[in-house]
Amino acid sequence: RQVVRPDATLPPVTGPEVGSLLSVSNEAKEVCPLYTARVIRGVKVGPSPAWLVARLEAIGLRSVNNVVDVTNFVLFESGQPLHAFDMKKLAGGKIVIRHAKQGETFEAIDGSKHTLKAGMLVIADASAPSAIAGVMGGKQSEVTEATTDIVLESAIFAPMAVRQTSRTLKLMSDSSYRFERGVDPQGVELASRRAAKLIIELAGGELAKGVIVAGSVPASNTTVTLRVNRCNELLGLSLSAVRIVEILNKLGMSPRLDNDSKAIACTIPSHRLDL
Repeated sequence: RQVVRPDATLPPVTGPEVGSLLSVSNEAKEVCPLYTARVIRGVKVGPSPAWLVARLEAIGLRSVNNVVDVTNFVLFESGQPLHAFDMKKLAGGKIVIRHAKQGETFEAIDGSKHTLKAGMLVIADASAPSAIAGVMGGKQSEVTEATTDIVLESAIFAPMAVRQTSRTLKLMSDSSYRFERGVDPQGVELASRRAAKLIIELAGGELAKGVIVAGSVPASNTTVTLRVNRCNELLGLSLSAVRIVEILNKLGMSPRLDNDSKAIACTIPSHRLDL
């Protein structure tokens, strides 16, 4: 079978330009090469439909509300962690990706309280940290049933930065687990669109026009050569070069067979960081 991506077609956009509602400043591009934000206004936060609750429970997650559940669902569907902020709780209507100041305090959504060290990467508003980047959101800006406007975050954070902060604070999550191992640089925008689509379907609301992008997508154009004979030796099979090309093509590897059919050059998809 062919690998099929989930539907991430955005609904009709009727809201104002996202830049007129929110500003984003990325002051730490060395550890946050890409940060994106969408705004959805007028959502109705409440219980998730039965199908979503069942899917989350099937993988050991408890349902929180329709907005948070969508971010968790898309995390497991795509491998890209997401976070939703209550926009009205972001001071100054802004997001600042920056390093923490020594001694800043932070309360996570799980209720744990932390004193931050200088250099830890945080997602802040105009006055204080609202999330520990790649690890966990803050209690102050979490989405509740009183939330009406949200900011949807999808980003890339450096694995080592997330790992060090997570270990130091003894604060771990499904998001930190994935960021520590690296995420698909081409999947950030796809996951954001997918989550925005599902949130509007389940919670309503009006999507602001466009997406704020702070940074750029890291280049990923790795080529790996597979030797046909060596492949069969390792598998204990006798697959033809043509059959191997067919399989690799279905996996999105863009295989190219050399003239003597002894080797296959594959362009590695951005989501296959293991190859």
